[in-house]
Amino acid sequence: MKTTMEAAGGRIQWPDAVKGIAILWIVYFHFMLAYYTGGYPWPLSGGNFTAYLTFCAPSSTPETIFCFLQGCCAAIMQRGAQGVGVFVVLSGFGLTYSLLRAKRQESWKTWYGKRLVRLFPMYWAAHLIYLVSPLIDRTEPIDWRFLLSFLGDRVFPVEAMFYYLCPPWWFFGLLLELYLVFPLLYRLLQRLGPVKYLAGSIAFTVAGRYLLFDVLELNVYYVQGAFFGSRLWEFATGMAFAVFFANRPETAERRLFSLPAFAAGVLLYLLGDYCYKPGFTYALSDGIMGTGLSLVLANLAHLLGRVPAAGTAVAAVGASSYGLYLLHYPYVFYFGKRLQELSMPGYAAVVTGIVAVIAVVCIPVERLVNRVAGRVLDRRKNRTPA
Repeated sequence: MKTTMEAAGGRIQWPDAVKGIAILWIVYFHFMLAYYTGGYPWPLSGGNFTAYLTFCAPSSTPETIFCFLQGCCAAIMQRGAQGVGVFVVLSGFGLTYSLLRAKRQESWKTWYGKRLVRLFPMYWAAHLIYLVSPLIDRTEPIDWRFLLSFLGDRVFPVEAMFYYLCPPWWFFGLLLELYLVFPLLYRLLQRLGPVKYLAGSIAFTVAGRYLLFDVLELNVYYVQGAFFGSRLWEFATGMAFAVFFANRPETAERRLFSLPAFAAGVLLYLLGDYCYKPGFTYALSDGIMGTGLSLVLANLAHLLGRVPAAGTAVAAVGASSYGLYLLHYPYVFYFGKRLQELSMPGYAAVVTGIVAVIAVVCIPVERLVNRVAGRVLDRRKNRTPA
């Protein structure tokens, strides 16, 4: 994988590779959700891995080994939803790094315009594709909520909107909130420095999650991401690392892609997973896991980059991960539910082919939407009198 100094056009390659791994993990997770509604029990449900092995009913040592490996793969896929935390970290990193590397900072009005153009056209396209596509899983009616969702509302009323129609779209609402408050966060980062800023963001996140969930006992969706402060820890981690990376890129990469960083990531992830239970520790869980997984996936992406074809392919998927994230879910459940009768190995093989097709289709769709949006905006600018 290319380093920062080698990346063509000034684009860093490793964040795209990390996003590629994360989005594929999320897609496989949703495929496994579709499978487990009528297939095997979740191997990690309630820590019930032993019961999962019993369910497999192996009759020989090779079958036991195979069942164990099968369960491990299913357990990894079961954790795929936590890949969203990696996207939150990378969002903070990308927004901050682009500003730090800019020769001249544009007005915040211009910055907002570019960010909203990046967010909304593909989001609108996903809604329209959902309406007209024949091969999707439709679980909810098209009603008044569709218009609210189309306009960008994934929060109010939270019980009705957060997971409406296409559950992964909740992430759009979180991104929109983080983009709206980003100028304030960026100013705080500049004023406090990365260490104090990150410490303050962690304290804000923990206090906010504890207040929302344990004291006020509000809907858990607010903690999951309906309120940006609940995921500020992860976003601020990316912002703080961007400062270090912009000032000392080679040193930052050397420390990021290292055995100590990988080990720290694993330990943080395990600690965060242990915290993921009712009580005060729940306030710590997503921030710790998101930070840990970012370190783990960064090192996996770096390792994958040693195989040029694989690294390039995963980075290409990551570069268009936004479109894949918005579009994949209804297709995954449409095909996944129709393949539930397959054995897990057979299901995994077929699903891998479907994932490849979905990714190959989504990449040009996102590029087309971005190209059309760019042309429309250029025409409007040309028609605007000076």
